[in-house]
Amino acid sequence: MTTGAWDYLVVTASNERQASSYREEFRLRQALGFIPAATRVLAVPDPDGRRIGSGGSTILCLLEILGRAIPPGAAERLDPEAWRRALERLRILIVHAGGDAKRIPAYGACGKIFIPVPGESDRALGLTLLDRQLPVYLALPSGGPGRGQVVVTTGDVLLDFDPSRVDLSGRGVTGLGCYASPELASRHGVFCLDADGRRVRHFLQKPTRAEQAARRAVRRHGQSVLDIGVMSFDADAAVRLLALSGSAEGAGGALVWSGSFGRAVEEAGLDFYREICCAMGTEAERGDYVRSMASGGSRLPGPVLDGIFEAMSAVPFAVELLPRCGFLHFGTPRQLITSGLDLLRGEGGLSAGPSCLVVNSEICEKGEVAGARSWVEGCRIAAPLRLGGDNVVCGVDIDEALALTERAVLDVVPGRDRAGNDVWFIRLYGTDDLLNVSLAAGGSLAGLGLADWLAALGASPEDVWVPEIPVDDRQAWNGRFFPAVREPAAFRDWLWLMDPTGATPRAKTAWKKADRYSFAEMSALASHRAFHARRFAIRAEALRRSLDRLFRPESEFSAPELALVLGGLGPAERRRWFGDLLRAAFRHFGADGRGSDVEALELSRLLHTAGSALA
Repeated sequence: MTTGAWDYLVVTASNERQASSYREEFRLRQALGFIPAATRVLAVPDPDGRRIGSGGSTILCLLEILGRAIPPGAAERLDPEAWRRALERLRILIVHAGGDAKRIPAYGACGKIFIPVPGESDRALGLTLLDRQLPVYLALPSGGPGRGQVVVTTGDVLLDFDPSRVDLSGRGVTGLGCYASPELASRHGVFCLDADGRRVRHFLQKPTRAEQAARRAVRRHGQSVLDIGVMSFDADAAVRLLALSGSAEGAGGALVWSGSFGRAVEEAGLDFYREICCAMGTEAERGDYVRSMASGGSRLPGPVLDGIFEAMSAVPFAVELLPRCGFLHFGTPRQLITSGLDLLRGEGGLSAGPSCLVVNSEICEKGEVAGARSWVEGCRIAAPLRLGGDNVVCGVDIDEALALTERAVLDVVPGRDRAGNDVWFIRLYGTDDLLNVSLAAGGSLAGLGLADWLAALGASPEDVWVPEIPVDDRQAWNGRFFPAVREPAAFRDWLWLMDPTGATPRAKTAWKKADRYSFAEMSALASHRAFHARRFAIRAEALRRSLDRLFRPESEFSAPELALVLGGLGPAERRRWFGDLLRAAFRHFGADGRGSDVEALELSRLLHTAGSALA
């Protein structure tokens, strides 16, 4: 199948603040030519910060695009046939990237799609999950001729497959799947296929092993067909989905949903893979669908579910079964470690690899990292860091020796307190904590049940949860457990939070008096700009220390990237860069240099850019 440029690359966001941060990151990548296959890039937030789910945000993205494609005031603006004609001319890629990072709060400030990931690169911007994902997504083939194409993907997994082997030209919806164990499949979506191995009979969301067997989902060699989160659909299917929304023109002429459907989505959310995909399939039945939605956690009312089934059950649904697909998830601290290690081992073709991942961090002369099965990212390490194992450390300056116990997570993130003052939020918790699970259901913090954690501090629930939070919804996520401090080095005063059972009376008193915040509050108050600026500065220093790499013929580092790096530095740092550039240039192109004419031309361009930035 052929590929073509995408008319729109759209990323979804939880709120306007996150969307604004995404736009800035995409602006940088577009300016550097990192996204050549997409004409327009949009970041679309959930309305007023209300979480509307991947299905709701898919509809919102399509309404945003139609609002741009059909002029305001046009008579056909609310006509589904006009929508169809507009969508038949477009290729749209939607990456669902909205989320509060409830299970991985260290990266709430950047969003999961911008989690830094390991890997070799000469580019000015450190590799992120998005930078790894996007080349595969953008290389997906076009849909059927003249039928338009919308592809939805999820932003917190890293997929490795050959997009040239994929056929997305069928009518209706085509999902991508791969074989996986029923145990792994039970945590995701599962395709139940017809005898032809392509048409979908049922789509199951997080089914048990027994449910997979009952639906004949388990196929050859005891494997099920796992949904990897990529769905492609044509304009007809998109219009059926949009027609549910009862669209109208809103403020400024924007297309918005209206009526009972829109209110229900804003109140309960609409999940693309649950409420929409489960309504499709040759053997899907209304009663079974409604029952499975109720048992599967859907909060949409019956009449809305009936409408979804009526609209989507007739849509053809097929699967492209991939012969091979790497599937790495980066949704929890534990997965940062395991998926990061798997990524490096896979790329190196090694059965064994590094036991500790140091990602986009600066290790100075006296600094070192010792430990196993751990993730260290965005840190400046000028002293020994000893890790007990299964640790995650993010955004920390290690100026004195530091040792962390096994399964401890330490992350420091800049932001503002409730009064608007600059602060650093200090968070210490466990690699396997259940941060978004209620106290009653077994939520945990620092390896302890929440009730035990509070008891260790001699604290009551009222000390951490505000009255507005219902008792049944009390989680580590929304409890005020963590202090805001004026200096980031003050994290050392709070290391005991990883073992509150050993807290001294003085420590307990300090905790009760501290200005404390919940993960939910910190997610809103953390500084996206400061988070990215820290990583950018660390990346710039790493590039300066390895300038010889930038002069290799195969290096991808460009003059615009050099201008970006130099433009983000102070005068002293820029002068240091320029001096080091000249020294590296002399080593390559001086009296004993062996550079080619092409390399010399590239050198001239780099030095001209450096000189302009210095001036």
